[in-house]
Amino acid sequence: MRIARYTPPGEVHHVISRFVEKRWFITSDEERSYYLRLLGNALAKSDWTCLAYAVMSSHIHLAMIAGDQPSSGWSRRVNPAYANFYNDAHDRIGPVFAGRADMWIESTERVARLIAYIHNNPVRAGVVPRAVDSNWTSHRAYTGRAPTPRWLDRTSGLALSGLHSDEFDDWVCQQREPRRAYQSLHALDREAKRLGQVSLGTPISKPLSAPLLARPFARLRPTPEHVVEVVRDVSGVRDEVLLSKSRVGVGIRAVVVKAGCKLGISKASMGAVLALSAQGAAKLGDRVLDPTNARLLDVVIDRVTSELSLVAK
Repeated sequence: MRIARYTPPGEVHHVISRFVEKRWFITSDEERSYYLRLLGNALAKSDWTCLAYAVMSSHIHLAMIAGDQPSSGWSRRVNPAYANFYNDAHDRIGPVFAGRADMWIESTERVARLIAYIHNNPVRAGVVPRAVDSNWTSHRAYTGRAPTPRWLDRTSGLALSGLHSDEFDDWVCQQREPRRAYQSLHALDREAKRLGQVSLGTPISKPLSAPLLARPFARLRPTPEHVVEVVRDVSGVRDEVLLSKSRVGVGIRAVVVKAGCKLGISKASMGAVLALSAQGAAKLGDRVLDPTNARLLDVVIDRVTSELSLVAK
């Protein structure tokens, strides 16, 4: 299931659409122009506003002011339509975009840096020495060197940036920020998805944070580490025995893997926390337990399930 976007009206959002496998699905002026025409037509039917763009070969950046309508109102008219256009033009079948776009809420004081970051994309890619030398972004429209599309709100962009068009080019040239380090949030998102019942909402870039959203129809899962902790606590087995090749250690590890599987965790994930190969974990998962370990498994499942019920409340 998909979590609804958190897009408060009036806030500036950094929207990033990526192509599958980082492939170059925009390589000509015709393809860039077609994408921008789709964007302009979609925004004409939406209350969202575009402040800046960069249409790169492998991804697309947009700075957008959110309206009252959901972002899907305009995005569904753009990316799927471009994918169909590209596949038809290149006699191709398959996805073009790597899932739905990433979205980040930008604070007002960072709007100028966001626009500069977007306009400097061709510079960071090594395509041009300065932002003004590229026609892949809205930078030339901001500096008056190219016509401003009717759907590009250059006036609001300059006003929010606190800059005049005459000084805009030099200022952007000085703001060659490195690639943004969002890896920490991506790691947090992966960890949240492991739990099954929570997911990150639309991140806020400054300070770097993201709300956690509940998935009401999803099942809350424990972490593999917690399953091991509960088995260790209930059985009273020490780590050196748990990880040993003894009959007791093998039996307890089988309880760990089976408990994880019953709680919605894959055998491979349980094996990883025990430093086992996927094949080794699969063998333990298929192992027949003796009566003592079978009772231990039931106790572990009951305890972890009770803990998850308390968390869910």
